Amino acid sequence: MGTLPLRFISPDQEHLRILLLKASRKASQYRRNIVVCLIQPIEHLNPIDVFAFLQQCAPGDSFFWAQPSAQTAFVGCGCVAKIETRGATRFSAAATAWHTLLEHAVIDGVPSDIQARFPFIFGGFSFDAQRPTTSLWEGFPQGLFILPQLLLLQDGDQALLAISMLVQPDDDIELHHREIQAVLDRLQVTLEDYHRDEPEIDLSQCMTIRDLRAVGEWKKLVGRVGRQIQEGIYEKVVLARGVNVTLDARTGATFDVSKVLRRLAQSYPSSYVFAIQRGKLCFTGATPECLVRIRDSQLYTMALAGTAPRGTNALEDEQIGAALLSSGKNQKEHHSVVSMLQETLQRFCHQVCIGDQQQLTKLQNVQHLMTSITGELLNGYSIMEIVARLHPTPAVGGLPSQAALQVIREQEELDRGWYASPIGWIDADGDGEFAVALRSGLIHGREATLFAGCGIVAGSDPQSEYLESCLKLKAMLRGLGYEN
Repeated sequence: MGTLPLRFISPDQEHLRILLLKASRKASQYRRNIVVCLIQPIEHLNPIDVFAFLQQCAPGDSFFWAQPSAQTAFVGCGCVAKIETRGATRFSAAATAWHTLLEHAVIDGVPSDIQARFPFIFGGFSFDAQRPTTSLWEGFPQGLFILPQLLLLQDGDQALLAISMLVQPDDDIELHHREIQAVLDRLQVTLEDYHRDEPEIDLSQCMTIRDLRAVGEWKKLVGRVGRQIQEGIYEKVVLARGVNVTLDARTGATFDVSKVLRRLAQSYPSSYVFAIQRGKLCFTGATPECLVRIRDSQLYTMALAGTAPRGTNALEDEQIGAALLSSGKNQKEHHSVVSMLQETLQRFCHQVCIGDQQQLTKLQNVQHLMTSITGELLNGYSIMEIVARLHPTPAVGGLPSQAALQVIREQEELDRGWYASPIGWIDADGDGEFAVALRSGLIHGREATLFAGCGIVAGSDPQSEYLESCLKLKAMLRGLGYEN
């Protein structure tokens, strides 16, 4: 095993001191905390390796976000500032807090178009602010965003590392200077000592998988809700189920998040592969669904609803895909999502454009109906307002939205936490990207809780919905190392 081939370019010490003094003067002038962000070039490398060694440099909260096929990744570790919100105003409160935190920030580093976007915050929201949470999701509040101490941004061939800190009025600048230097020294030592992971070990034989709710009971719930939909009480309700995966304690093994991310990235390169680590808990997954992306006022989202398995060969796969495209049940489910997104976005955009042709998004274990949607954002609106209006989409909640949410609260008997919720990042320009946290699970040592949901509409068959949920759970089971 070799060491990680990476070198960090240390900043000029006098220049760093000048930046800190500038921030100190602003802190004293405005009597408030000032963000300092120093951006330096770094060699290109595997972001999953970065996630592993940055956790050693800045223990605590950490965040991983990547689209392997697009060669983009963010890795953040340590916490300079934390934004925590709750209730009906949690989206707008997060946006306001981020705007306030950025005021008078001191940002410096290598000149580039990417630098102007620094700093970034990362985080997300719980699925339902009105549902009481359990101890399962301890540390994951209704709204949470973190400004990391160390942040790697990798975009194509360009890689930058940002170091952020908070300067308060009357702070000792020399102390801050020594703290930053200590972080840099620790980073370099960690890079020199870092070793890649040991070879893969098959954990399948020492895993126990248990349903959180008896399969028979879940199927009965699907049947009951399906009958209510046929009676016209609802149009659609998304019902989720969870499974607990436990490693045999006698093996001494625990789930390694870096290995989970590596498996997910290899199996689902076109998805958003993510991890949010809070203490000993880590929420991770590989979701194919973009909730919203905004860059320079250009908005992108997608309708992703309607699911079928993959075929065992190319011909069977093509036949299953064709059947999905012609399925009345799946088409109705898909069009309800498209209509909701179009109707919602019309008040925020100059023009909303629906993709001309419905597509099949093919993942390793399933394929989905997908329609792309674009628009140009009107002045005065922010990405947080879009997230607040779109969540939960009919693909994860149902229709009518409030009625479907009430069914989920009262009958699902599952603490979704951050499952099926918006997670993502926002930059200093207010641009950002949020995904819907599907194909995901919560890892805690040798235990993991995995989630999957199915859209119940008129004509839904409980056994078919159960099999679909099993297909969706395979994504995270494969990520954990389960090969059966």
